[in-house]
Amino acid sequence: MQVIKAIFDGREIKPIEPIKRKGKTEVLVVFPDDAAKIIPGKARLLLRGSGKGEKLNKKLLKSRAEDLRLEGK
Repeated sequence: MQVIKAIFDGREIKPIEPIKRKGKTEVLVVFPDDAAKIIPGKARLLLRGSGKGEKLNKKLLKSRAEDLRLEGK
């Protein structure tokens, strides 16, 4: 599946990123709600502290060590 950004001008959908498909292709068009838009700075603030007490850093390091072991590195 490929996801691209596009602009809808009220009549046509105009891609603003390259499309890596040729010929006729079925597509799915999703229009995000304007109310659902969250700027990155606000998103970081909403996430800050959400994982407290879960020792996420230790879990990540343990998971990465396991991945390296399985890869034989």
